[in-house]
Amino acid sequence: MFSGRNRTYKGGSVSEDNGRGERASETWSRPRHAAVEVTVGERGVEAAIRLFKRLVLKDGILQALKRRAHYEKPGERRRRKVRDAARRRRKQARRALLRESGSDRSDR
Repeated sequence: MFSGRNRTYKGGSVSEDNGRGERASETWSRPRHAAVEVTVGERGVEAAIRLFKRLVLKDGILQALKRRAHYEKPGERRRRKVRDAARRRRKQARRALLRESGSDRSDR
């Protein structure tokens, strides 16, 4: 576990406790060595599994495992990061264009 911070599932919500009874900020991220932990509450196992999957996806654990399955040279890593950044920019521009064109429609 990690020092003083717990993330537990309690019947439909995720609560983050810093050990002093105060709620941690929403931007808090778990240290690399900490495991995803979900406590099954009133909602049952299915909801806990859905929450676990969502937390694993959010933390990028599976992506990191796939990426680290084979050694990636520093140059390959740089090229991948540039390629991924360009992909994110194109996606963001496409979404902005769709939002802009969607709000201009007066025929609906």
